[in-house]
Amino acid sequence: MDPASEELEQRSRYLSSLIRRTKLHAAPALAPPPPTPPPEPETKLQLEMEPQPERVEEAAKKPAAVAAVVEKREVKGGGGGGGQAGKGKGKGKGKEKEMEKGKEERKVSVRVRAADMPLAMQRRAVRLAFDAVAAMPRLDSKRLALALKKEFDATYGPAWHCIVGTGFGSYVTHSVGGFLYFSVDKVYVLLFRTAVEPLGHPQ
Repeated sequence: MDPASEELEQRSRYLSSLIRRTKLHAAPALAPPPPTPPPEPETKLQLEMEPQPERVEEAAKKPAAVAAVVEKREVKGGGGGGGQAGKGKGKGKGKEKEMEKGKEERKVSVRVRAADMPLAMQRRAVRLAFDAVAAMPRLDSKRLALALKKEFDATYGPAWHCIVGTGFGSYVTHSVGGFLYFSVDKVYVLLFRTAVEPLGHPQ
């Protein structure tokens, strides 16, 4: 055997043994720590031990108030640990809450890139785009652009234009107060108005 082959064989054995040692030492360390139970939402309402006859109706209303408080905190928490408390209240409600959380869990980032538009109109445009993107399983940019254009034409008058894509830049001439460039997730929307008055040509 020549010296080069011998050295390669030696290095190969060394690396194999190193890999085996690393796997043996790393196996116990890779075991995940036991999951900690999520904290339950706090409720400040204490149930009475013996409801009095005239207060039976009030006592019947109190659990509904407790459930309302728990629901509000779960929605605000957004997927933290509050979801576990709903399971004890009722099996049906717990499953419904989990289904709703699955739908709401997807975080959508909305970012206004440039704007020359009143805030109310901006909110309307973003809400329309957000709802349309959420309703589409796959992006249909032509349909989204047409929906925004039609809505703004009907609400704020004609001459609205909309460009939808996954990223672009553009220079456009627009009317004052009629320009918005924003993104919903990875969908970029350019909405602008060009109400051009006809030029008076002297004859």
